[in-house]
Amino acid sequence: MARKRTLSPAYKRRIERGLKRGLSRSQARGHPKAGETPVRKRPKPDKPDDALEAALKALRKTNNQARAARQAGVSVERFRRFLKSENLAQYNGRIWTLTDTRPREVSIISRGREYTIEVPDFTASARAGAYCDAVGVFLNTNDAQHLAPFIGESLTDTRGKSHPFETDPNTLYRLAASGLDGFEQVYRIST
Repeated sequence: MARKRTLSPAYKRRIERGLKRGLSRSQARGHPKAGETPVRKRPKPDKPDDALEAALKALRKTNNQARAARQAGVSVERFRRFLKSENLAQYNGRIWTLTDTRPREVSIISRGREYTIEVPDFTASARAGAYCDAVGVFLNTNDAQHLAPFIGESLTDTRGKSHPFETDPNTLYRLAASGLDGFEQVYRIST
């Protein structure tokens, strides 16, 4: 037999006042569901939380929201609210569809120089990351075959300007000798 919960009078009043104001029960309690607006507006942080970004990265790999949140050390409710408020992913059936279209800054070598450009989405930044990896492997192994997939390819930034990938081995050697500093940070999310 289930016991009936006895709520403190103050808690009952808070819920009744919230329901009179037109709030849902979860909003009146102070813990709104994902997609519901919180009663108290908190100022938005200037930069994204690293733990939430790590959870998003894990979601890309696992396609399981609870597992991704657990791996990043974030509560599932907080991660769900982050995904909903930033419009980063949608749940369709049994599959998460990532809709992350935030611009990112990436380092790229083009026309004999290293540039930091802003690309429109994750796919373009992943392409820039693959290029940087290929250049790093090329510089370590001296095998130009690692650059072959990028010959004639380019990235387009958020302003519409095209940046062709630098695939000339001599130019890459010269830049590496002068001290490239962009391979460690492949991309950063722009704010």
